Amino acid sequence: MADWKIEAEIEYCVPCGYANLAAWMTSELFQAAGSDIAISLKPGTAGAFKITVDNEVLWDKKKQGKSPDIMEAKEIKAKVANMLKALTKV
Repeated sequence: MADWKIEAEIEYCVPCGYANLAAWMTSELFQAAGSDIAISLKPGTAGAFKITVDNEVLWDKKKQGKSPDIMEAKEIKAKVANMLKALTKV
């Protein structure tokens, strides 16, 4: 059995140079959930930057029209923390 409780995937555009953004968001998600989250990085193209947690899209650059800023990253972290809290209450 896996030790983590939730899974995340960060898809990022390699040609656009979004690897650093993906690494930053990986760090932010680990701050929110610690060892309770497993994070996969998925190289992509065409301007992709999408964060999916337990099959729920929390950020999609194609829909939002931009990469998340610091305040939006905090909101994503809060959503992840709340998702984890909801799981531990069950």
